[in-house]
Amino acid sequence: MTPDERKNDIAARLETAFSTNGFTQPNVAMLKTQTGTTLKTLYKYFPSKEDMIIGALTHRHQRYLSFLATDCPDNLTNAVKHVFARLALWLKQYAPNGCMSLQALSSYPDYDRVTTAVNTHKADVRQWLLALTNNSSMAHSLFILHEGMSAAWPTMGEEALATTQEMLNKLLLEHDLT
Repeated sequence: MTPDERKNDIAARLETAFSTNGFTQPNVAMLKTQTGTTLKTLYKYFPSKEDMIIGALTHRHQRYLSFLATDCPDNLTNAVKHVFARLALWLKQYAPNGCMSLQALSSYPDYDRVTTAVNTHKADVRQWLLALTNNSSMAHSLFILHEGMSAAWPTMGEEALATTQEMLNKLLLEHDLT
């Protein structure tokens, strides 16, 4: 395994550890165990807990955008519906507690690098939606629906998806895309 592959593997395991345990609870010794590395190896790639958090967030960010884009249809209406179906699947499989980025920000509001990583993630999601729709107003509305569904998921589950789909249908109708 190359050093880059090793770092990516550890970042993936850190993502899982933080997703499962939150950001404040696991100490570095727990993260070492959950990543299956030694402390020396963990610190070689991620010299501080903040670096570990950034590594996990960066890995998740890349994985999430790729996940949304997987098998995305060319037809705009179907593409928009696809995004929210993929979001629901992501929340079910990987984020039952909601958005991991916002959890990191909530846990470490004074860490500038965490704030930057979260803001970058959110800006990239907005930019991806803009590229998908080629319509700024629609992309902003979709982003708000995306964020609302993510925030509501831990307490509403499938009801968050159903409500978002209703709102999405209204938005598509408003843009003559039904």
